Amino acid sequence: MTANLSQNKSDMYHISEAEWRLMRLVWTMPGITSRQLIDTLSASSDWKVGTIKSLLSRLIQKGYLDKAEGISPYQFYATISQEEAILLRLQAALDPVCRKDRAHFLARLLASTPLSQADCQAIITQLEEQAKTAPETIPCQCPPGACQCHHSKSHPKA
Repeated sequence: MTANLSQNKSDMYHISEAEWRLMRLVWTMPGITSRQLIDTLSASSDWKVGTIKSLLSRLIQKGYLDKAEGISPYQFYATISQEEAILLRLQAALDPVCRKDRAHFLARLLASTPLSQADCQAIITQLEEQAKTAPETIPCQCPPGACQCHHSKSHPKA
């Protein structure tokens, strides 16, 4: 097996919903064969064999998948953990948001997400630990005029 990371990990979150669906199978069953993928995805969707092979090829090109050489049928392995992929995807969603607004949206996301008492306690513990070293304020990273925080009003237009 050879790693084929063709992009920086920060660019790896750019995968389609269909590619994500295929990756979930690979994360669940490392070493899954092409036949197993085709059978599973064909049974649960209207995807044709060519579509699935195309998805596999794209995921290999993007560096998400690796296939074991010299084995027939091919076996596929993820080159990135599911947790890392999820974190990259979530970070990508936050990247265009002004740093000063991120906490607001994270709080709204938490408010709309069902959480167990243990989940809540884990988040509280994480926040308490993070608060020990957190800066008093978070600076805006947006170019002047690109957001509605005070940063955009305090910088002269270029």
